Amino acid sequence: MDSHGDLAEATIRLWHDESTGMRMAEAETAALMAELAGLALHRVTPLSAGPAPVGTRSAEAWEAAALVIVLRTAPTLVRSLVGLLQDWLRRRNSGSIEMKLGEHELRLTSTGRAEQREAIEHFFTSVERDRDAGRSAESGDHG
Repeated sequence: MDSHGDLAEATIRLWHDESTGMRMAEAETAALMAELAGLALHRVTPLSAGPAPVGTRSAEAWEAAALVIVLRTAPTLVRSLVGLLQDWLRRRNSGSIEMKLGEHELRLTSTGRAEQREAIEHFFTSVERDRDAGRSAESGDHG
């Protein structure tokens, strides 16, 4: 833990279902970054986006943008971040977002299927469990 609390790095990858042009991707990324500024995030940094790893996505899908977000692992902030990403996807009505926070990964789509809701809750539970385990280890609590 540092003076900023429990900080963790999350990687957010934005995927399009089809190539919509670089200007569109840049505009969407800028809009998302503006929305992210409303959350109490430590830092948001764009990464250069690239093609999907071989065998992981269809040929029609391509990575529009990638962001590295440094945030406190407080449950309310992690939930707020996922909620913002879900809302942003729903408004676009296409594509997907892959989020990696530590060893935990979550894939969001523009639809609100039951399986996705279950995956989100599992993601929250896993992140919170690891955060609590890290605090116990730091305090020397082994029980």
